[in-house]
Amino acid sequence: MRQEEYTVAFVAQLLVKHNILDAHKARECINKAPIIQARLEKEQKERGASQRFIRYEVSPSEVVASMEMTALDGTAVDEDRIMELLAGHAGLPYRKIDPLKLDADLISETMTRPFAQRHVCLPLERRGMRLVMAIDNPYDLTLLHTLRDFTQHEIEQVVASKSDILKSITEIYGFKNAVKSANAELARGPDIGNLEQLVQLSNVNDLDGEDRHVIKAVEYIFHYAFDQRASDIHIEPKRQSSLIRMRIDGVLHDIYNLPRHVHLAVTSRIKMLSRMDISERRRPQDGRIKTERAGREVELRVSSMPVAFGEKIVIRIFDPEVVLQELSEVGFFEDELTLWHEFMNRRNGLVLVTGPTGSGKTTTLYSTLRKLADPRINITTIEDPIELIVEEFNQCLVQSRIGVTLASALRTVLRQDPDSVMCGAIRDAETAQMAVQAAMTGHLVFSTLHTNNAPSTINRMVDLGVEPFKLASVLVGVMAQRLLRKVCDHCRAETGLTTEQASMLDIKIPAGQDFNLPVHYGVGCVRCRNTGLFGRTGIFEVMKITSGVRRLIKQGGTAEELYAAARADGMRSLKESAVHKMARGMTSFEEVAFVLGETV
Repeated sequence: MRQEEYTVAFVAQLLVKHNILDAHKARECINKAPIIQARLEKEQKERGASQRFIRYEVSPSEVVASMEMTALDGTAVDEDRIMELLAGHAGLPYRKIDPLKLDADLISETMTRPFAQRHVCLPLERRGMRLVMAIDNPYDLTLLHTLRDFTQHEIEQVVASKSDILKSITEIYGFKNAVKSANAELARGPDIGNLEQLVQLSNVNDLDGEDRHVIKAVEYIFHYAFDQRASDIHIEPKRQSSLIRMRIDGVLHDIYNLPRHVHLAVTSRIKMLSRMDISERRRPQDGRIKTERAGREVELRVSSMPVAFGEKIVIRIFDPEVVLQELSEVGFFEDELTLWHEFMNRRNGLVLVTGPTGSGKTTTLYSTLRKLADPRINITTIEDPIELIVEEFNQCLVQSRIGVTLASALRTVLRQDPDSVMCGAIRDAETAQMAVQAAMTGHLVFSTLHTNNAPSTINRMVDLGVEPFKLASVLVGVMAQRLLRKVCDHCRAETGLTTEQASMLDIKIPAGQDFNLPVHYGVGCVRCRNTGLFGRTGIFEVMKITSGVRRLIKQGGTAEELYAAARADGMRSLKESAVHKMARGMTSFEEVAFVLGETV
């Protein structure tokens, strides 16, 4: 097809042909196109007035995508969907650009930033003498010849959305140039400025005009982490370089290697923003940064620790939209949610949540307290550290170096007329006994422990010195939890569970019957970066303290006896919860086996 035939009308008819739009919607799209195009060109012209912005023509796919139409199946007609159709029509593969897999050195060595922006193209990988190049216009044959002449390579074209290409150009060239300049100017030291209470990040497109290179590099790291839904940022010094890694959906990914000499400047900038002592590099420190993302405040909790080759920084990201969820969205089954509501609506007692670090305990407890928050009650938390500032709570920070321990703070809180109290992880006998005492004096107390399942939490409390009859009298319920990655909704496919896999998960197979349990997995697509998994959900083991369990606690029952009693009372185990979610198509067998520690 010729370049001049690539119009809004062509794109609209292509959407009709593939049953995405009906004829009426297509005509409406074509009629609106001149007005929409004029608006986009005006916006682009205004952006072009900013520093070093390379102007480009507004494409028909941009015009159609900006109308934000709804397809016949109720899904959005977005730029990715349109470009995927265009790629198929042109006989080219479509590629959703995964920023985690971009080769920054290949990109910067192949072409200059102005060239990449002017022609809206991005080299993705080298295959011998061929370059795989992402383009946004599959019908521009002139561009193909230009790229061959400019790169002196044969070009293998793949189609990507213009927004993905331009965003990747900004991030790759901007971050790389910032690091390069910082490395060159390190002798003069970075201008890290003064600390403000709220750190305002620049818009990623405005960072080019900033000549404080270390500041630019740090802000690119933050923007990248936000865009990728990262929960943690790791900056790790190595012998010859510094590795940046990010945890996304519970899995760490290598992102970038910083020059060795830039590591110190970047860590100093982060420590300054988080109110740490930048001159102290021999002892661990903790700090926090508050910034904004898409109109809402985001908390960053920063931890520094000396390691073999320097100072390692880990930044945990607390986005209120993730941490403060509706309880119905956390992942409870209906019966589990009913039981949890029963726990949290008690006037007094002790409720314990258990699980390893990163199992979602913070989200569960913060969401619970947010649900309980009411002007008529006093909710107080005692935390080490405070994970997220929430105005509805009175939050007390544990500061052991000045004598404010978890136990002493809890003792003081009880004089502050609380209704509900959340205290951080119970790690010692004094805290365990104070939590029980608080529950005995008419308060609803939430706390956490690190045990493998719900029943063993009771034995752990007894090991910490809590008398069994006291624990039995105040304990309302215990909940263990984990997080599972979910199957991507856009590329889910069905398969069957094998007999061997069913056996690994303790699924009973009826004798003499053919076993056929349909399960789902993600094939891998542009939206999940070909992982087949996107987002996470909780699995829970909710143990109600019934009369039978209470009697066992008083008698000093073992974890096995408590487990058997809880199961007899209807408790669903973590494994059963995971299998139920797999059977409902929410997660895959491999993810269930991984989280439960099985070997596939």
